[in-house]
Amino acid sequence: MIVKTDVEIWLLFAPFWILGLGALIGGLYHLAHGWKASHPDHHARRRHHYSRAVIAMAAFLILMIIGIGVAAAIGYVIES
Repeated sequence: MIVKTDVEIWLLFAPFWILGLGALIGGLYHLAHGWKASHPDHHARRRHHYSRAVIAMAAFLILMIIGIGVAAAIGYVIES
């Protein structure tokens, strides 16, 4: 495989970054709803939103790390 431009390199790992940004938005959404549901009557709802926020933030970090790893691997393969 011959990669001709920088745009082609970006397109190889851009899906990981786009999915990661979606996870970040979802995590922020659940954090906001968990904060909003902080009324004492909504304990289960608050825990639900906070646990989903933690899962989404972890997905964001994992996808960003995979994206960086793919970029590094492609860069290494192209340079060698």
